[in-house]
Amino acid sequence: MPRHLAHALWLAPYRPFFLLAGLWAVLMPAVWLLPAGLGPDPLCWHQHELLFGMGGAAVGGYLLTALPAWTGRPVAPTITRIMVALWFAGRVTFTLGPPPPLGPLVGAAYFLALGGWLSWHVAKARVWRKMPLALAPLSLGCLEVFAAGDFEHDAQRMAPLFFALLISLVGGRAIAAFTHRWSARSPSPFPVADPRWLSVGGLMALLMAVVALVCGFSGLSGVLFIMAGMMQLARMLAWRSWRSHRYPALLLLHLAWLWLPIGLILAGMAQLPPFGLDMATALHAITMGAMGTMMLAIMGRAAMIRAAGRLLVSRRLAVAFCLVYLSALIRMLMGWADAENLDAILRLAALLWMGGWAVFLLDFGWSLKSPVPRPVLSASSRAGS
Repeated sequence: MPRHLAHALWLAPYRPFFLLAGLWAVLMPAVWLLPAGLGPDPLCWHQHELLFGMGGAAVGGYLLTALPAWTGRPVAPTITRIMVALWFAGRVTFTLGPPPPLGPLVGAAYFLALGGWLSWHVAKARVWRKMPLALAPLSLGCLEVFAAGDFEHDAQRMAPLFFALLISLVGGRAIAAFTHRWSARSPSPFPVADPRWLSVGGLMALLMAVVALVCGFSGLSGVLFIMAGMMQLARMLAWRSWRSHRYPALLLLHLAWLWLPIGLILAGMAQLPPFGLDMATALHAITMGAMGTMMLAIMGRAAMIRAAGRLLVSRRLAVAFCLVYLSALIRMLMGWADAENLDAILRLAALLWMGGWAVFLLDFGWSLKSPVPRPVLSASSRAGS
């Protein structure tokens, strides 16, 4: 990497972490394309690195970027470098497979350090309402430790649901705020609401569904998952999501959000025997669908050009989003496909996913030559250095 780009990479925490999230998104499904017996176990590596590798980098980039807005103090490049080093250490130790307890502890060190550092600064600034977000990485660290032990299956199943909770908490507020701001500035304003009984109720229904699932009450968890999904779908009606087609940067967020209620409703159906749905299908709707497209839509905002108070979606980003969205749709077909077609569908979904994220990296890489926009994820003010 040229020296000026290497320097630019550390001007803001989101830059290295979003770049790593995109890079890992490209590498993560590549194991499905390798000959059998070559490389790590495909299923284990794919599941783990989607959640803790790609997801961990995206979460770290978002939270470290948001922290200055919460506390009023910037994040020093040294802190970003330390967090990136810890993230890399977790990736290397998991890939090489060192014996426990070293592997899980090294993998969890990044999340524990990130959560500890964020919560310390939030407490120091007395911004208590942000404390749940600051502590969120600690939960991921605990899940990574469990994923390497006797609770591997449960942890791998709970981690996507944790990201669903995070999307519901963070993504919902962001989409409602961005939509309201855009509506207020548009020539034809329209009412945008985010009823508390829907946002909080949907979050609590999802949380209770996860608890019921852990406790073995599959029937109850199924009903609660469906309730949570329906409430998140109802929020889209309150947001007037169909109006976002006039603002592509906002449309990406609404399309990504749609995967969350779909995934939760499918998760509920998977817990109710009459539907006969595989839980893996629901979890892929949450991971590849909600998690993948939401991360792409949010990270893409950091690379968008600002013009006249709007974020402009480039052709590359539009293509990337479409490819990732299509890959999630095709992966869903595996739940209903014949056995002889499963391998072809899996490979096609992997290729589309990898292609989409590769195009994102191309788009994001060009943005490193520009000044850091302030704020990073919206166009409410002009870019600054």
